[in-house]
Amino acid sequence: MSCCGQKRQALRTQSYQAETPRPMPRLQNPRPITYLGESTFVVKGAATGLTYLFTRHEALHVDERDLPAFVATGMFAGAEVN
Repeated sequence: MSCCGQKRQALRTQSYQAETPRPMPRLQNPRPITYLGESTFVVKGAATGLTYLFTRHEALHVDERDLPAFVATGMFAGAEVN
């Protein structure tokens, strides 16, 4: 039977274990687009589920599979969908 102190120690040990870093996702045919909004914008790609962080008027490379959904919003410039 374990004592409360042992359980607390086990929890402390578990909480200090470092998480394995996630690899950066590979973008398929990355394409630069510029967000035209006035504030920071976080959105998940419709096709890939990747999370993108757009900042005001800065270009960001996105996966080509997500591009059509971004372009359809009218909130982005610099991208042509083939």
